[in-house]
Amino acid sequence: MALPSAGNPISLQQVNVELDLTATATINMGGTAVRTLFDDASGAISMSDGYGKSNNVAVTASAASSANLKTLFDNASAGSWAEDIAKVYAINNGTTMGILTAPASMGGTLVLNNSGNIQGTGGSSPGGAGGTAMTVQSTGITINMLSGSTLSGGGGGGGNGGNGGTGTRYQCAGGSSGNCGSAGGCAGDENSYYFPITGGSGGAGGVGAGYGQSQANGASGGSGSGSGQGNTGPSGAGGAGGNGGTFGAAGASGAQGGNGGGNCGTGGSSGSGGGAAGRAVTFSGVSAYTIIGTNSGTIHGAYT
Repeated sequence: MALPSAGNPISLQQVNVELDLTATATINMGGTAVRTLFDDASGAISMSDGYGKSNNVAVTASAASSANLKTLFDNASAGSWAEDIAKVYAINNGTTMGILTAPASMGGTLVLNNSGNIQGTGGSSPGGAGGTAMTVQSTGITINMLSGSTLSGGGGGGGNGGNGGTGTRYQCAGGSSGNCGSAGGCAGDENSYYFPITGGSGGAGGVGAGYGQSQANGASGGSGSGSGQGNTGPSGAGGAGGNGGTFGAAGASGAQGGNGGGNCGTGGSSGSGGGAAGRAVTFSGVSAYTIIGTNSGTIHGAYT
């Protein structure tokens, strides 16, 4: 909380509280802490120098697909990211942020008060991994998940469905079945023929939920073809694509394609795997530690 604005009296008790001291503590108006707060390096300090001054640097988030906290704080107060001071980053209700990065070499502490949403990227189709919502490379960070807030890794993309198996059409003019793959199975019959019937294509996987991207279910596979009459074996239908994951959840694998029919038919292919879930918080260069303070919000994905 900042000191009173211009025109309002400032008490020594208020200065103490701003410096994280008890209100009745003995105060040295020429001390380093007071001079830093009042932005007065030397000479006599006037109480009016303290109007609106704060012992921390505060930044309020604006919606963006990504943000580097060092850049934001250094823009607000040059060199403040590395400075040994308290920093406060506020995400207000109704504000949605994409990927947040808290890079290395932060000095002091950072309290992130989240009343809005922080979201990683959603996985692509087929099988793309969900993205991390926040990357932390410095210690001293606390995230307060306030009521109604969310901190969400992206959902994984769904896998493609497998293609349906090949059906067969094989016929000898004389009515015999012959050998698979060769007209020579119809001995002495020059009018025999054999050809494959392509199976249905697998359905596309759905995308995962993420910043600016809604979760989607996988598409249905293509139909097989061929009637299955006489010596005809119908081809298999394509498998359905896997559903994309919701926030912080993996995408589903695609379904296997159906088998082709007939004595020369082939099996349907397997669907591809779904993408991994994105983390709520990923640690890089620092040991994982619990950084959640107040937790009245909702977290999707791992964060320790």
